[in-house]
Amino acid sequence: MEPALHGTDPGGPLHAEPLSEDCRLIWKRGDHALIGVSGGNSYFNQDRLTALLRWAGDAFTEIDVVYVDTHMEEMLVADGHTPERAARSVRSTLKDVRRRIRRSLERLGPEAKRFRVRPLSEVMELPAYRAVRDRAEQGLRTDPGFRDACDRMVRQVVEHRTRTTAPGTPEPATTAAHRTAGLHYVTAEAPLFLDSPAIFDVPSSTLLYHLMTPVTEFLAGRQTGFRAGPGQGYVVIAPPSAR
Repeated sequence: MEPALHGTDPGGPLHAEPLSEDCRLIWKRGDHALIGVSGGNSYFNQDRLTALLRWAGDAFTEIDVVYVDTHMEEMLVADGHTPERAARSVRSTLKDVRRRIRRSLERLGPEAKRFRVRPLSEVMELPAYRAVRDRAEQGLRTDPGFRDACDRMVRQVVEHRTRTTAPGTPEPATTAAHRTAGLHYVTAEAPLFLDSPAIFDVPSSTLLYHLMTPVTEFLAGRQTGFRAGPGQGYVVIAPPSAR
């Protein structure tokens, strides 16, 4: 299966690669795209985010942009910050994320009206999200493959977390508190990977992200047993230089 090149970016064209043939077919239907934006992730600079939103606007009828605002303070407290300092840091990070999303949409002009932007905490209040989360938590309890994929994703979240230590200060060691915070973070996001068509009430949905995660790799390759909902697709999309 040949990946496709679409869109532009200051670093070159965006390289879009579906994780399976089913994912390619779902992408080509163009019903819905889900774009997740992680707070504090240096990948999502203004130009890359604008290029991604423009690409999605050209390829999909409906687009939801969800920025993560949950369990961020918990990780900073595990790093040794006071709850007050952690809360201030998260507020600053989320303010910056919202500003970058807003500016990227402004660059798109009238087309931006089709984009729905929400924090993850707001999506978590949807009854459909809660139903899918129940299913995800059952999968964690009963499916060793899904549990292992989530465990590997937790390790990635913890190991690549943003450190805010002063120059010359040893980086904080990974602790049980970090792993618990990482598990909470991944469990909150897992329903979006598992069944975004059900959550956003669309016929099919393609999750767009700039890299393949252990969870998306597992779900894209699973045809039996515990697996993604019908119509769930995954596409890795990024400038070639960022892959």
